[in-house]
Amino acid sequence: MPSPVGARPRRTTALLATLCLAAPLAACGSSSPRSTDDASAAAGFPVTVENCGHDVTETAPPRRIVAINQPATELLLSLGLADRMAGYGVSDHDFLPGLKAEARRTKALDAEFPGFESMLSLEPDLVYATFAYAFTGEGVAPRRKFDEVGIPTYQSPSECGGQDAPHDEPLTLDDLYAEIGDVSRLTGVEDRGDRLVAELRERARKVTVDLDADDVTLGWWYASTKSPYMAGCCGAPGLMTRAVGATNAFGDNERLWPETSWESILDADPTVLVLADLERGGDGDSAEAKIRFLESDPVARQLTAVKKRRYVVLGGTTMDPSIRNVDGIEQLAQGLRDLGVVPDGR
Repeated sequence: MPSPVGARPRRTTALLATLCLAAPLAACGSSSPRSTDDASAAAGFPVTVENCGHDVTETAPPRRIVAINQPATELLLSLGLADRMAGYGVSDHDFLPGLKAEARRTKALDAEFPGFESMLSLEPDLVYATFAYAFTGEGVAPRRKFDEVGIPTYQSPSECGGQDAPHDEPLTLDDLYAEIGDVSRLTGVEDRGDRLVAELRERARKVTVDLDADDVTLGWWYASTKSPYMAGCCGAPGLMTRAVGATNAFGDNERLWPETSWESILDADPTVLVLADLERGGDGDSAEAKIRFLESDPVARQLTAVKKRRYVVLGGTTMDPSIRNVDGIEQLAQGLRDLGVVPDGR
């Protein structure tokens, strides 16, 4: 999700008084999230994982987890942790079909990026965010502020350094599986994490068997018609491109979502355009709006993919690093077969 595209949600109104902010965390609520006895009795704890230059330690299985952003929320729900979540913030409520009932068991926050005071009112014992933006002053708060009040935080390794930093190491499915391993260890459900990884591995393997896409190039368009954001080498689109054996038209760019021009896209002339279907209502956000633009703009309509209407549409969240990337691989593989740019092995 490119941070420059679209407006970020405003912070919610602070729910705690100034006195509470200066007090120990346990004093801000009716009870401490967990007791010392619980911590000493928990098998396999304490657990420490290294995360984006931070050591994250849980002394007992967390009972009041807060998830920020859709991918973090959906991973926790997939691990069966709805009853241990104090709340979640997401960009939309279109959860993966199998997770909708689980999501109803926990609490949606008023904003995807709540204010720090609102976060403290939830008394979290783990805050898990996907996007680096969450741990900034403009998002929720820097990680050091959580450190000061003794709240462990976990940042998706896919965004260590933030979206604007160069990413010269391409994201892989193994990176996503490692994140599942970290989160399942920190929450004390490592067996569930292992089962989820095994399931995702098999799905990704099965759908790409005999998929011959060596001659296919993909252009991943996220948003904006004036200066389109196209996927660079090393994020989730690159991961999905490599999984199906194709080539990313902008794979030589180390930024996650570089801005480019239609002239540059025409020079690359990808075989297929992969379009993010966003629901925000901004410039070129929906897949329908993207296609209207492509087929009317004097430069874009010269693209081979536009002339031949070679489009694959994916939800915007599927283009973020998450368990949805395996869904994306499945949808992309099927889309390439349906478009006839790879042999249909059925």
